[in-house]
Amino acid sequence: MTEARPPRFNFWTLLGGRTLLEAPRFRRLWEQHILGQMGQYAVNYALLILVVGNSGSGIRAGLFIIAYTLPSAILGPISGVVVDRLSRGFVLAATNVARALLCIALLISTNGVGMLYVFALAFSALSQFNSPAVAAALPHVVRQEELTTANSLINLGGLFAEAVGIVLLAALMLKTVGADPLFVVTACLFAASAFLATTIHGLTQRATGKQLQRAVQAGVRLQFARAWQTLRRDAPSYLALIISVVGTAALLVGVTVLPRYAKEELGVSADNVIFVFAPGAIGIFLGLRLVDALSRLIGKTRTQALGFIVFVVSILSFGLVANAADFLVHLNPLGIADPGPLHGSGARIAVTMVAVIFAGFGSSLINVASRAIINERIPLEMQGRVFAAQNVLANVASVAPLLVAGVFADLVGVRPVLIGAAVLMTLFVGWAALRARSVPAVAGGLNA
Repeated sequence: MTEARPPRFNFWTLLGGRTLLEAPRFRRLWEQHILGQMGQYAVNYALLILVVGNSGSGIRAGLFIIAYTLPSAILGPISGVVVDRLSRGFVLAATNVARALLCIALLISTNGVGMLYVFALAFSALSQFNSPAVAAALPHVVRQEELTTANSLINLGGLFAEAVGIVLLAALMLKTVGADPLFVVTACLFAASAFLATTIHGLTQRATGKQLQRAVQAGVRLQFARAWQTLRRDAPSYLALIISVVGTAALLVGVTVLPRYAKEELGVSADNVIFVFAPGAIGIFLGLRLVDALSRLIGKTRTQALGFIVFVVSILSFGLVANAADFLVHLNPLGIADPGPLHGSGARIAVTMVAVIFAGFGSSLINVASRAIINERIPLEMQGRVFAAQNVLANVASVAPLLVAGVFADLVGVRPVLIGAAVLMTLFVGWAALRARSVPAVAGGLNA
């Protein structure tokens, strides 16, 4: 009698997605998403560092973020309709080819500050088509009961791409070989992502020029408005989108004040602060690993609400980092502050690293739960427009806060900006929740 072999350990079991990653269509979608996001994160970070330079200017950083978010207001309605009308595989492949060409253009450009803003606009414009296409493609490659796990794995892939793209590619290469070799690598990543997108069965229908023209011209505003009204009629989906939008806006504000936060509060240079925020990956991983279990235990809506609470508390902690650091030094547990390393800026760095873990945990719950709610409740033929609307709202809602945050960070410091952001986002989501309660929820969602 043959002795039964113990089951082999599989890395993907740890991530909760072994079965999904064994499915060729989802695995290829996941892989092309990672490669594309890796290149995008590396380019974004490199452009930000090249724009801000050594000044740490909150105004420059704010203008850069606005340049990156501005195309959403213009292209959001068009991109949503294009994603819903064309093959999503075609949209993914085309946007990645265009991003690879932009990287080549970066190599031969003068890299003046003005041109860097132009490139930020161009990369952002392409993201308005790529991001909704990835989100809307998921229901075509996985079953409905797998959507939460699938979204979790997509976000996990984004986390991996962010870590490699920013830390191992952008930060390391900018310090060693410079920007030009970095742009060569990112061009190759985008090209590989484009190739993988063409291999996903069911997403590769060819689009003609006439189809593209009809998709853009056939009542764009009407089709976008119809999708928005559909979303507005379903309270859980509407509130999920609002919480996700507010969380994204808060993250953009945080990026805007990050160079000055590094200089004023932590005493580190802007190009090194990424290493202080690296532990956020731990929180994101924990959130992605636990979101499915939490969704089954308390429901997706409550899981997203929990993530929002944790995220707000972490933003508030950044604003109160000096107070928390003083308290840590006063307690001096196990002598870590005196005579240990955690005193002065060391204590503030330690508090920041803990807070960023919670921020990563909260944001991952928000992102995964909100996408899963929309995937489950909104009709498939409208999801491209709905996810495009999410991008539009997040970016448009961020313009005024970004301007105010950049100016106020330079005038009065980052603490009031961060504390104010935590308070305002709480008040706004509370108001939106009260409004959403007046809209009767559709049993099973509009997809039922």
